[in-house]
Amino acid sequence: MSATETLGPSMRVAYPGPRARSIIDRARAIEGAGPRTGGDDAPLVVEEASGSILVDPDGNRFVDLAASFAAATVGHAHPQVVAAIREQAGRVAHVSSAALSEPRIAFEEALLGIAPRELDRVLLGISGADANDTALKLARTLTGRHEVISFSGGYHGRSGGVIGVNGKTAFREQAGIGPDAHFLPFPYTYRWPLGPGEAAADQSLALIRHALDSPASGIGPVAAIIVEPVQGNGGVVVPPAGFLEGLRELCDRHGIVLIFDEIQSGFGRTGRAWAGAHWDVVPDLMTAGKGIGGGLALSAIVGRAAMMSHWRPGAHTSTFMGDAVNLAAGRAAIEVFQHQRLDERSASLGAPMIERLRDALGETAHVGEVRGLGLFVGIEIVADRPTRAPDRPRTASIRRAAFDRGVLLGAAGEFDNVLKICPPLTINEGVLDEAIDITIATIKGTS
Repeated sequence: MSATETLGPSMRVAYPGPRARSIIDRARAIEGAGPRTGGDDAPLVVEEASGSILVDPDGNRFVDLAASFAAATVGHAHPQVVAAIREQAGRVAHVSSAALSEPRIAFEEALLGIAPRELDRVLLGISGADANDTALKLARTLTGRHEVISFSGGYHGRSGGVIGVNGKTAFREQAGIGPDAHFLPFPYTYRWPLGPGEAAADQSLALIRHALDSPASGIGPVAAIIVEPVQGNGGVVVPPAGFLEGLRELCDRHGIVLIFDEIQSGFGRTGRAWAGAHWDVVPDLMTAGKGIGGGLALSAIVGRAAMMSHWRPGAHTSTFMGDAVNLAAGRAAIEVFQHQRLDERSASLGAPMIERLRDALGETAHVGEVRGLGLFVGIEIVADRPTRAPDRPRTASIRRAAFDRGVLLGAAGEFDNVLKICPPLTINEGVLDEAIDITIATIKGTS
């Protein structure tokens, strides 16, 4: 069955069908533990993809409302990206990071063309974790300090350099808390532990201010504050006005490098090119990844020239950092982003979708909150509204029931009780409407 984008979900056989089951069984026989596919009796098997549609080996069609870990921003197998990959692969695929190439410079120029104008230098990476690791190393080199402030619920990747600054235990279970990491509460208004959520931004900033000013706080000189402008894996948590502005002021006062992790929230996901723009705050360093590769492994750090010109030659390198095919795909993805104005499309599709979800689920007892910006939405599932007790089992049941109807929903949140909706920004509007219909019906019908 074709992965034609204009057609919605269609389940030909109960999942997993025989061909999918065969692949699952083969994987079980040879793969080590660790990947998420190992924790599911029947993980999704993908044979073909186009736009927002994934097709399994038995012909079942799924609408990817999770954008494959939020990476398929311009859609799966976008024709312009595919053409760029094919053309570049016929010339040269791998270029050492010690050599330059036209695809490398063209991608870097294109990325700076959509970045905040104050950020005018680029360093390349391979994954989001890689980019965040590099940003932290650079901040420590610049300041001569080592300690880092991160936030509860934050997620910055699982490589050795950043796993210890993740704000959720499950995100850093292999490494524990980094020796130089300090966690402070992100202003999560729905679950603010210190009182009414309206005070969350001011109280969070007050705690950070105390940590920086008090010689007895237990926090030494801080090199960097790393934050997702909108938390992704933490539950699509949008901070209140004033929070990011306050972080900018505190970093300026204390000579701290402010790092925005825009791996998930950037590249148009929230309805602006970069989520920090909602509050007119520009960081010192910004990391980008996932969608900027057009489906291939690519990340980047963009920053202010004064900070990005500090390292000696050879201080930052990686074998596959300058791969020409990946960079050509990334350049094509940025062209698609610009030509189709995907940030504006995310805003225009996202706002009515959020209102529709709120209206449809407003009387549903186990829906605590619908929140988000653009096509980045979280639906918090609770046991009941008065207690707001997280309901992880019900969340898993909803995701499974939606899967059986051909809709893929992400999972997020401190307690894994948030349904995350972040489809490709190119998704066909009719397909999106149908998938949201199924999502609403599934949430209402799951007891």
